[in-house]
Amino acid sequence: MGVQDAFIPPRSAVQDVAGGSGAMTDNIVAALRKTRPWVLFLSIMGFIGAAFMALASIPMLMGSALMGNMEGAQAELGIYGTGMMVGMGVMYLLMALVYFMASLYLLRYAGSIKRAVTSLDVADLETALGQQASFWKLAGIMALVFLVLMVVMMVVGIGGAIFMGGRGM
Repeated sequence: MGVQDAFIPPRSAVQDVAGGSGAMTDNIVAALRKTRPWVLFLSIMGFIGAAFMALASIPMLMGSALMGNMEGAQAELGIYGTGMMVGMGVMYLLMALVYFMASLYLLRYAGSIKRAVTSLDVADLETALGQQASFWKLAGIMALVFLVLMVVMMVVGIGGAIFMGGRGM
């Protein structure tokens, strides 16, 4: 049995990185490695969806200019049909922008995960978690916006039904 030096600091199974500012365990690295492909996949799907939405808005915006040349039932819609087409086109462009931003946050998160797993630097992990927080902040804000819009649409719909019901009497 050898003599142990009383002044040697205790050793830990946790891998210490970044000069003692934090630790990334093997479980953290494994979880990040499993998460990254799915984050990257959802990011790419989001970019594709945003591109399709932006492309779909073009005929809506251009079609509104052509509605004035239509005859028959479409011509009866007049300015209301044109306004509806422009409104839908603008809404699709706004949705494409939101999808693009969310996908960009996810892509940045995937890149930060790759750097964190490669370098084992806690600063890179903090950057990755900051990108993830940005994504969830955007997702939360959009959930609140859509919730408010649904309530407003329900109130408008109920008000319109009451108004139209009262006119029929």
